[in-house]
Amino acid sequence: MKNIVFLIACLLFVLPVSAQADWKTRYPDLQEVGTGVLKVFFMDIYSLTLHSKEGDYQVSDHFVLEFNYKKSVSKKTIIDASIDELSKVPNVDSVELKAWKQILEKGISDMQAGEKASVVFSKSGNIEFWSKNREPISFQDLKFAKNFAAIWLGPKTSHPKLRLALLGINLQDNQQKN
Repeated sequence: MKNIVFLIACLLFVLPVSAQADWKTRYPDLQEVGTGVLKVFFMDIYSLTLHSKEGDYQVSDHFVLEFNYKKSVSKKTIIDASIDELSKVPNVDSVELKAWKQILEKGISDMQAGEKASVVFSKSGNIEFWSKNREPISFQDLKFAKNFAAIWLGPKTSHPKLRLALLGINLQDNQQKN
């Protein structure tokens, strides 16, 4: 019995730290700003939560987008949708899109319903992709980081209601002010 307990204890120490923890361990000072759901053809694809220092999102701030998948989505589908959105950015050429696709290829994985993935953004343009059972994947590219975050948080997003929810803006309150 002592051997089994010892073996289990050894296995726990052999697992990579990131397999035991997530981004919240590394960035404990980030707070939830808002949450929304991406719907496509009336289907919930994922819920998305924005976390930021002091609970207030700013483009230059350190923040996290946390995805909780409601449906299984392939890596290819996620990358294709991301590249489609990134291709709408003004002054982005095919060379940049190709480089950005390589970043996404390394950072994104197939997602099953119920799984979570997170993207951590820093002021300097460092971006970290976190998902279950693997080390975080990190890249340094300020232009990519800003434009990738803008897919959900930019004023010209394809999903303005989701953006408002992420920013913690109540849509009804916003409509009453107009």
